[in-house]
Formats: sequence, C-alpha cells, structure tokens
Amino acid sequence: MLLIITITDVMINRLITREMKIRSVIACLLIAGASLGECVGVLTNGAPSSFIFLHQIAKVVEFCCAPAIGFAVARAYGHVKRPKLAGVVIIFHAVFECVGACFQWVFYIDSQNIYHRTNGYLIYVIMFVISLVYAIVCVIRSGKEYQTGVDIMLVLTFLMTIIGITIQFVNSNIRIDFLCISISNMLLYSHYSKMVLQVDAITRLLNRRCYDINIGSIGSHAVILFFDVNQFKQVNDVYGHSVGDMCLKKVAEQLRHVYGKSGSCYRIGGDEFCVILNRNFDKLEQLNQQFQERIREEQKKDPRMPGIALGYAHYDASVSHLQHIIEEADKMMYHNKKAAIET
Repeated sequence: MLLIITITDVMINRLITREMKIRSVIACLLIAGASLGECVGVLTNGAPSSFIFLHQIAKVVEFCCAPAIGFAVARAYGHVKRPKLAGVVIIFHAVFECVGACFQWVFYIDSQNIYHRTNGYLIYVIMFVISLVYAIVCVIRSGKEYQTGVDIMLVLTFLMTIIGITIQFVNSNIRIDFLCISISNMLLYSHYSKMVLQVDAITRLLNRRCYDINIGSIGSHAVILFFDVNQFKQVNDVYGHSVGDMCLKKVAEQLRHVYGKSGSCYRIGGDEFCVILNRNFDKLEQLNQQFQERIREEQKKDPRMPGIALGYAHYDASVSHLQHIIEEADKMMYHNKKAAIET
C-alpha cells in the first residue's frame, strides 16, 4: 500500500518530468517485486513439494530485484554519471541469479521444499550493499548539484535503511528490510520533489523564491554579486529562445563551477543572476576573474554567447544596511553593463 501511495503521488505530481516519473515508478516496482518474492518464498518454504518451482521462482525474483533497487533509486533521485554501466551490471547480475538457480550457486530448495543458502549468496549480499552505497553517493551528488548539500533528512533516511537491513541479516526471521526500503524510497521521492521546488527549471540554480527567503537570513558578513546577460533580448530575437536558454544554462554552469563552493547561486529574473558568498571573501577578485575568463572561453566556442555584466558589494552587519548593499551591487552591475554595451 505504501508503494501504491507513492506511485499514485508520483503520477499526479505536476512538478516533476515524465522521465523522472518513469524512473520513480520503476524503483517502486522493483521494491514491490523483491518484497513479493520474499513473501512468496516465506509462505512456500516447507509447503508441499508441488510448490517447489513457485518457491524457486520467488527467490530468483527477490534476488534479481533487490540489488537493482539501489541503482533504480539512484537514477530516480540522484545524479548518475555512468547509467549505462550500472545497467549492464544489473543485467549481468540478473543473468547470474537465473543461471545460478539452475546450478545452485546462490541457493537451493531441497526435496522437502526447504530453502538453503550456498556460497554464492555472498555475491548477492555484496551486490545489494554496492547498490545501496551507489544510491547514497548519487543522491548526495544530486543534492550538491541542487545546492542543498547533505541535510539531516538524507542522513536519517539512509540510517533507517541501513538499520533495517542490518536487522534482517542479524535475525532473518524479522523481515522488515523491504519495508524500510519502501519508506526510504518514499522519503527520497519527497526530498527530491522539495529540491525541484527550490530550483529554476532552465538553469537548475536556486530560484527567486529561495533568493527572497535567503537574502533576509544571511550572516553578519557576506558578499552579494549580481550578474546580467548583455543584450540578451537581442540574442532571443536574432537566434531564438532555444539559443537564449542555452546561453542561460552556460552562465549558470559557470556560476555554479566558480562560486558554488563559496556560496549559493540564484536565477532571480529573466537574464539576471545572483550569488551570495558566505566564505572565501579574500578570493573574490580571483573568483570574478575566473568567471569572466570562463565566459570568454564560451564566447570563443560559440560567438552567439553574450558577455556578462557583474557587480558586487561587501556586507557587514555591524556597519551597513543590507538594502543599501543590494542597491550598491545592483548599481555597479548596471554601470558595467552600460559600459560593455557602449564599447
């Protein structure tokens, strides 16, 4: 029922893409398959010999689906660098389990219809652990991409999963592993949906709503930087909005690359961006120079890429008012924008 609720919520969610919906549903179906295989295996264990084949099929389904769950969760809610390689590993393991069932590599069902593990069971355990670690790494990587980092929600979710699976291996009569995985999957889906609400759809930077909230809660020291794309309307008019969107993505990519480790990056308007630095203030000039150099490199690759006007101001709560700093940074940015257009 928990998985049905999750799938229903996924399908009616208008904030996520169709691709993400498909990946989320696949993760839910794999959890359901593993859980169903485990349940059927328990119910048929020791049953009349006529149920031996069903018992064997149930265990194969469980052992094929379980290691695939972590990879499916990683694809649904994480940032996967080599999805094809992960897919090949999962397929290879599924083939191993199917063939292994015939040759008793992983388990066997005796004539009394009793389930027994063999030495190959260790391979299944290793694959399961690898898939879990893989999911954790990919979800954390996704959090960094969305500039949310590793929050307590992720830590508690994965901790619950690890505890549940550990209990399963310590005492196999207590079967709560796939229940914990189902709950963790639902919590990760909720966490991913929350991240989607915080970012701009085109650039994947934090959106204006996040900026409005965060600008009022910055620390006692910060640097506020504003960026504006020069003659962006002309880019849209001459080359089309698809090229304009491409330019915005390139700007966002460079902002995240240069300033992402020192603060938060936002898209606050059509062609307007903001960065709030909360550390590495002594490297500000170096960061600004690096950003402009990377933009010039993009312009060399594609002449349609416009320049970027930049303005900034230092905020010190003890000597300045936040609104005055915002106006100062904004004024500097428009001054540089006007100068760039005139030249």
